[in-house]
Amino acid sequence: MTQNKKRIVYALMGLIYCSSMNMLYAEQENDLTDNIEGDHSMITKHSDEKTKKDGVYKKVLDNGMAVLVKAVSRIPEVVIQVWYHVGSKDEHSGERGVAHLIEHMIFKGTQLLSESDINTITHKLSGKTNAFTSYDYTGYLFNLPSQHWQEALPIMADCMQNVSFKEDHLNSEMKAVIQELKMNRDNYGRSALMELIAAIFPDHPYHHPVIGYKQDLWSVHARDLRAFYKKHYLPNNAVLVVVGDVDPDEVFSLAQQYFGGIKPNEDYKKEQFYYNQDIVSKSVTLYRDIKQPIGMMTFVVPGMKHKNSHIWDVISLVLGTGKASRLYRKLVDELHLATSFSAGSWSLFDYNLFFMMYEPTSVGNIPAIEAYIAKELEEIARCGIEEHELVRAVKKAKMDYFDMLESSQQQARDIGLYYLATGDENYAFDYLNEPINVLQEKATELIGEYCRPSVAHTAYVLPLPESERPVWRELQRESDEEDAAILAARARTSPVEKPSYAHKINAKDQPVFDYPKAQALVASNGLKVLYADNQITPKIDLVMDFKAKYYYDPEDKQGLSNFVAKMLSEGTKNYTAVELAHELESRGMSFSAYPGGISMSMLSSDLEKGLELLQEMLINATFDSQEIEKVRQQLLADINQFWDDPRSFAGQLVKEHIYKGHPYSKNALGTKESIESITQEDLINFYHKAFSPYGAKLALVGDLKGYDLAQVIEKYLAPWVGDKVEDIKFPALKSPEAHEFDYYINRDQVLLYFAGLSVARTNKDYDKLLLFDQIFGGGVLGSMHSRLFALREQSGLFYTINGSLTTQANEQPGMATVRTLVSMDRLEEAEKVIKQTINHAADKVTDQEFNEARSAIANSLINNFESNAHIAQSFLFLDRYGFAPDYFDTRAQQLGKIRKEDMQQAVKNFLNTNKMIIFKVGRVGKKSCAD
Repeated sequence: MTQNKKRIVYALMGLIYCSSMNMLYAEQENDLTDNIEGDHSMITKHSDEKTKKDGVYKKVLDNGMAVLVKAVSRIPEVVIQVWYHVGSKDEHSGERGVAHLIEHMIFKGTQLLSESDINTITHKLSGKTNAFTSYDYTGYLFNLPSQHWQEALPIMADCMQNVSFKEDHLNSEMKAVIQELKMNRDNYGRSALMELIAAIFPDHPYHHPVIGYKQDLWSVHARDLRAFYKKHYLPNNAVLVVVGDVDPDEVFSLAQQYFGGIKPNEDYKKEQFYYNQDIVSKSVTLYRDIKQPIGMMTFVVPGMKHKNSHIWDVISLVLGTGKASRLYRKLVDELHLATSFSAGSWSLFDYNLFFMMYEPTSVGNIPAIEAYIAKELEEIARCGIEEHELVRAVKKAKMDYFDMLESSQQQARDIGLYYLATGDENYAFDYLNEPINVLQEKATELIGEYCRPSVAHTAYVLPLPESERPVWRELQRESDEEDAAILAARARTSPVEKPSYAHKINAKDQPVFDYPKAQALVASNGLKVLYADNQITPKIDLVMDFKAKYYYDPEDKQGLSNFVAKMLSEGTKNYTAVELAHELESRGMSFSAYPGGISMSMLSSDLEKGLELLQEMLINATFDSQEIEKVRQQLLADINQFWDDPRSFAGQLVKEHIYKGHPYSKNALGTKESIESITQEDLINFYHKAFSPYGAKLALVGDLKGYDLAQVIEKYLAPWVGDKVEDIKFPALKSPEAHEFDYYINRDQVLLYFAGLSVARTNKDYDKLLLFDQIFGGGVLGSMHSRLFALREQSGLFYTINGSLTTQANEQPGMATVRTLVSMDRLEEAEKVIKQTINHAADKVTDQEFNEARSAIANSLINNFESNAHIAQSFLFLDRYGFAPDYFDTRAQQLGKIRKEDMQQAVKNFLNTNKMIIFKVGRVGKKSCAD
């Protein structure tokens, strides 16, 4: 995923509300662990063949419930999802937020299941469970190893009719949802878009936020949830989707067994909602404590039910996805009015939202950006999309399609979503098979009809004026006090219920899986290549790992390696930046360079062209002074955005203390001062010194049929030579002394972060800590059956909490960490209970917990081989640490040699608040006089 695409996703996070409690941002560098440990007519033909061979099987039960199955045998895993055609759109006045709250309460027990059963069963079966709510739908999912997938069906069927909705359980969950609401308020891009949606739809239910209003949530009781649930949670308003290593006939038989006897409501009808369309333009501006402004432009377009989502996907790719897209090229590369630009379509059933999001280089550029967007849209409406633009977009869409075929979860999600919206179970697999001239005509017509300046809606997030800071702080204080007073009356008195049904569930042995093994060759320049032929899709993924990582940056030039990485695609001796982007994107290729690595994806037929372009960037990057200044502005915007988001920068603050005086303390993004000081000479020198084949490894996985890979590698990559990359002498590290730090930033919630020193990836205690990760924080499964999650269940103190003893463990020691988001009024209470949990978590561990932790890790290993990119990363992981080729095959046996008592002792050496620092980021500590 490109950086610009990530920004769109992050901005929209929260428009679909999930029950996942592990949504905090990852650290800057995601090191490999056991869950590491991703010709046009010819493409269309191949796509058609896959659809015919692997289409979606459909059966409708007598009670009206649709069952959709797609058999995918890539890895022994099955994704099971139940989608209900009900969302926040179906709520009425006074019950806003009920659909989302029910999603949470489904996990709190039924007549058969106790409050802890679903989480316990999922963990016991080495699976994952989650749920999501949007305006139009609510969904529940299980990802399970293939030997366990059937266990999900009776649970989901029970949840369709027998949820208990106990008032005491609702009290604790209500507090967690209020924390979730605060967390989403701190996501300013999402907040701006939600405010804009509210303005656009004054007379349609899309006006109301999915999570609801806290004044409604305060007054909701179990009887209200039960009434909504009984009205909408019906088999004839639901779809079961199963994707993975299954037999469709068996799925249909079991679906009939568990769901077939549930009575439908034959009189149930979906309510139709009116939207008074008008020639009107709405605008929303949020003022917040930020440095990097955000702008967006949105148009209301036909909803998903009109079966034109693929057209808007193509339009997005033409206008704003990738460096060669029309508006990115103009606004970012040529005019330098913005440092990022993205286009996308927010998929809603009744009315869709086509939006463009950007980060202006200055607030004063916003009018010029909007004028240029309007001009380009008018030009397209008048003259049409150029054929080369459309071919590029279709190629990229096809590559996205092949990526989707590598993910059972993504396939299940697309099948369920599009079926509810369109009634077509195969829409996700054949929607791009239209002739290119038809796509061109439809796209032009849609832009001309719906993307007019007079109906353009805009939203902005701008820096909070100094004069408004005291007002904003007072509003936050009043809100906190109001929440505390209301929720104090809804205290939970009962303990969390122990599991009951879970005792009847028995885990089965893991099926034998033939883990792919890498073949190896060494080019004449010393580059080591690891590869595997995988012909499931006609694409190839490439991952290159350099010896020099971000911590090779000079102390006063932090961010240098990242700067160089961004410059690789900004022009070479034989290609300008624009030409290079065209060469890549016209073939649907993706390219990403980052400190210490490069990743690429391409069609199998384009392997040699892809390697030619890679060679060009590795050998002939020019570092043009104009391009340098453009990238410098982008990096400075990235730094502003980084420091605007506590979920991003808190990890950096922690690293600077845990790794004080150590290269790992450096900031991969750099600082404003360091980025401004970097010269062209600095970039060129580091390029030759660090981006070298010396110590570099390349992993290639995909359809390699017909290639003499040794010959191809020698032809394109052997000419690449570079300096010897010296080893870094890392200083010894010692555990920090207990200390608390405050970092002031104006946000609704405080990010509470505990951190101490842990062990390296090859340390003898690593596996012991990894096992305890499952028990303590959910580990590789992200399980909600953990010591930390238990705090949330009882108290509702926080919506999300993460903990691990192996954070960023690699050649050097990692960290033991716990982090959460909590409101100001509950900060002291949260800190106290987290400390108690940290210090006593390892005191008592049952044999069952210990054995389930082993099974969780063993069963999760297959996830490292779901896609070409995952397989490539797994190969590099094994090579990086010198692990044997059969490492994954023997992993379970190695974990089986560890004794529970040895694990507990190892944990106590590291999980101790006397050896941890505590960071609090939010409205704490020193603040400006204006506040």
